[in-house]
Amino acid sequence: MSLLDKSLKRRDFLKGTAAAAAATAAFGLSGCSTGTAQDAGSDGAHVVASDTSILADAGEWMPIHCHQNCNQMCLNMGYVVDGVVVRQKTDDAREDSFDCPQQRGCLRGRSLRQQVYNADRIKYPMKRKSWQPGGGENAHGELRGKDEWERIGWDEALDLVVGELKRVYAEYGQDAVICNGWRWAPGSAMFPVIGGAVYDTETESFGCWAFQTEALGLYSWGDHPDIMMGPDKYDLPNADTIVLYGCNPAWAQHSSMYWLNNAKESGTGFVYVGPSYNVTAAQLGARWIRVRPGTDTAFLLAVIYEMIRLDGERGDIIDWDFVNERTVGFTPETMPEDATTDENYRDYILGAYDGTPKTPEWASEICGTPVEDITWYAELAAKDNKVIFFHSYAASRYLGAENLPQAFMTVSALGGHYGKSGHGSAAIYTWDAGDSGYRLIQHAGGEYAYIDNLVGSPGATGPNRCIEGNSWWSSLAEGKYLSTSEGPYDLGSGDDPTKLRANTPTYHAAREMPVNPRLMFATCSNFMQTRGNLPTAIEVMRAADTCISLEIKYSLTASFADIILPVATHWEGNDDESWGELCWPSPFGDGNGQKQRKDALLAWRPLVKPMYEAREEKRICRDIVERMGFDADDAYPKSNYDQWLGYFLGMRELSEDLSRWEPVITWTADDNRKHHANYPEQQGKISFDQFMADGSYVVRRSPDDRRNYIGYRDDKLRIGENGEVVVADTAWPRPSRSGKLEIYCQFKADNVNRTGLNSEPIKPYANYFVPNRGYQDTFADWDAKVKGAYPLQAYTPHYMRRAHTCYDNMTWTQEAFRNPVFMNAQDAEERGIEAGDTVVCYNDFGRMLRIAQPLQGMMPGTVGIPHGVRSLFDESDPAGIVDRGGSEQMLSDGQQSNYFPQVDGYNSLLIEIEKYDGEALVEDCDRGPFLAAGIDAEGTPAYVAEGMYEGKEA
Repeated sequence: MSLLDKSLKRRDFLKGTAAAAAATAAFGLSGCSTGTAQDAGSDGAHVVASDTSILADAGEWMPIHCHQNCNQMCLNMGYVVDGVVVRQKTDDAREDSFDCPQQRGCLRGRSLRQQVYNADRIKYPMKRKSWQPGGGENAHGELRGKDEWERIGWDEALDLVVGELKRVYAEYGQDAVICNGWRWAPGSAMFPVIGGAVYDTETESFGCWAFQTEALGLYSWGDHPDIMMGPDKYDLPNADTIVLYGCNPAWAQHSSMYWLNNAKESGTGFVYVGPSYNVTAAQLGARWIRVRPGTDTAFLLAVIYEMIRLDGERGDIIDWDFVNERTVGFTPETMPEDATTDENYRDYILGAYDGTPKTPEWASEICGTPVEDITWYAELAAKDNKVIFFHSYAASRYLGAENLPQAFMTVSALGGHYGKSGHGSAAIYTWDAGDSGYRLIQHAGGEYAYIDNLVGSPGATGPNRCIEGNSWWSSLAEGKYLSTSEGPYDLGSGDDPTKLRANTPTYHAAREMPVNPRLMFATCSNFMQTRGNLPTAIEVMRAADTCISLEIKYSLTASFADIILPVATHWEGNDDESWGELCWPSPFGDGNGQKQRKDALLAWRPLVKPMYEAREEKRICRDIVERMGFDADDAYPKSNYDQWLGYFLGMRELSEDLSRWEPVITWTADDNRKHHANYPEQQGKISFDQFMADGSYVVRRSPDDRRNYIGYRDDKLRIGENGEVVVADTAWPRPSRSGKLEIYCQFKADNVNRTGLNSEPIKPYANYFVPNRGYQDTFADWDAKVKGAYPLQAYTPHYMRRAHTCYDNMTWTQEAFRNPVFMNAQDAEERGIEAGDTVVCYNDFGRMLRIAQPLQGMMPGTVGIPHGVRSLFDESDPAGIVDRGGSEQMLSDGQQSNYFPQVDGYNSLLIEIEKYDGEALVEDCDRGPFLAAGIDAEGTPAYVAEGMYEGKEA
């Protein structure tokens, strides 16, 4: 018996799915307006039909791979009837409790049915009608994004792809092949085998917090900086106050609200720092400390000044024991041995070296924070107050924010808020949000290893083959780029004696490298929509010889391709030879394939057979490798099915007494026969079949559990080579050169200044410098405070409606969360803008439209543009393209940060907003799906597509 029902033959399956899909079609027909008779009737019909199926036990609940990149790791279940998912639910396998919580999904994951069955699915291999291979005029690149499409077969499509790869390699070499995709995506692993490519390296979500992480004495889990170092959920109520610095977990890490609300109910107070009073702050009743976008370093320097002043006046602010024992560089007496200057940080803050004391008055002019709030925050950070300082990475996704992490660390260190119950300082991010510490469920590796040789792939194509950060599109347009590191930024330092890892690469003097973008290959990435400088992206894509896209949906990047290869979702697979070709989805769908939280392991498996002519991505890439004349096993040594089973069977739970790692999944000889495997038998906590039926396994914990964690007090534990419990990272010493928290970090300065990108060297401590694009640039005359042409600072918050560009094609989420631009109410009034008005957001780089939503809870001069929307270009205006979809990427260029070239300055947007005098926008949920012209019939409803199975109408 297979995991997917063998009893249903393909012919019967096609008939059944056509009928079932027609029954489920009702869920996509309603637009933004609700309550009409038609809406009620169609929705009601679906509810009745799916309820009847569930009550009649006509199908089966199966665990869903929530396969997009929000990284919340939630559980969703799909009810499958005759090969179609007719209903979804979330975790109900156990009673919900704080000790053993349900792993509940959000509105995005619970709407996934609308993505899998969306009309914008890429159904067949397609070729752009006006394109022909060979480059030159045959490409007709000027029609990319406008042209019609024609359906072709898989053999023809793969022949075209391979033919163009061979031609471009022969004529131009690897510098002409551009790979746009995460390094662990199957497509990225292909290029080191077939001839190489130019990749990108950027910090993405992590901003400048990934800047020299270990050098400062902080910790990275993979490429996640300053994570796993806060207290876990049981210690949050022990804090008097929790600071949320730039955090909005109610939208970005919703699972953490359980832990934070529990702390609130226990009496813990909250403080929120940022440019807008967001929904998390409102839910928790937080005090709002206003700080303008990108000015956080100035704010924190003034806080440090006040801590010094207040401690001198009355004492009991700075924890001198902690500073002297656990840090270096704050005073002359604590300078590190490798210091090349005698500049200590306390004297810098007091103005000894630049003549500018970092007073609240100095900072307030820059950051906009009232002087009294800066003083209050300094008092809050005092050593006798039990405070946990949580930060997201949002405040560091700015140009010129390189010193923010070191300044943030310094405030926490001066108050001694490390290594004690009720204290803490760390990131709050994805699965680690609010429940920090090492994972209680870990993978044993060895014979269960589930990772292909994916992560290091860019380095295998040769040194310096990565374009860095914001400069991606401008470098491709110019045909050259500067490289400061031989590999991606997060592959770690080769300087073993320093013990530095992950987010501390070894830099070298910047090298100019050639690039000639003839063939653009997009895999597991909607890179046109997710990287800044979209106007230049359009030019680069239209100038290339060939653009290839492996896609699930008709994204912006796919619409600019010449060949589109349809990729199956993680809901689709087949392990039944009698049905058709065997296939299994890759475990790497959500970025790294890991479906777990600290104390929970989530199940998933394919729910339905492959739809249309879509194929699994690794299978597509294996075909390309083999047609290129190479061995596909060199790129993909394990099958997806083996990776999938090995992932779950290799999971081990740490025993309550911390003495051993025990299998989570029970596996028997019968399981090997049933699942066509050959893994060792083992006794675990739950059988494999029960695990799949429940959808998850959750470690039951308690307040007295020895596994509970406090950062910088407890060592991190992991599985040893023989399955034993070993220390992965000691609480002390830290991974820095000194083994302490480095308020003065010589390695940071030496390493970064080696690039030569900035004529003014960065200091070993968190000094202030004017960002390359920041608040000061909103003025035509800073001294006279005369505003310039672009007086508004725009940043790009995460939004509940989508995860980056994923989920944004689902009507349910579109209806629940519109697509606004948030702006200060006074700024809107001064411009004659009211809620609901169509406005144009613009600067020298581009223009886009959104619907205005003025708010009182925004600082004057600030704008929030929820990021990730799908662009809709209007090219009729001779003044340039207007994006009626409203992408924030229209408003940026290739400007790099002051010192850290790999950072993406997503939030460093300077703009103006005006009421739009052209055709007003309609709500995007009323706009209809994005369809491939010439393939999909115009007017196709959003979730009913012709030809879902072999030409039959669903």
